[in-house]
Amino acid sequence: NNNNNNNNNNNKTTMSVDNEVDLTLWEPLPSIPKPDDFRGYAATTIRDTVYISGGLLGSALTSRGEGKSVVQNTLFAYNMETRQWTELPKMKYCRWGHRLVGQ
Repeated sequence: NNNNNNNNNNNKTTMSVDNEVDLTLWEPLPSIPKPDDFRGYAATTIRDTVYISGGLLGSALTSRGEGKSVVQNTLFAYNMETRQWTELPKMKYCRWGHRLVGQ
């Protein structure tokens, strides 16, 4: 049930949504084909595909500033219909902590 209210004083629109989410409809995705310490990647969706790019592999920095993290140039696609991950051609540059935008 959506309620739209226009406030004539400041021309802003307020919308409230009274829908409950059925959490029993959610199910986990198959794991991405990367180790558990994969982090710092970017993700977006386009239509029925989730894209994940870049990221870090390896241990985080120690208190002495030492670490073995390796910045990645990988690109993965997850097809929601087939429930399959595919590794796409590598990006030209390694990236982590970046953003992806889908349309």
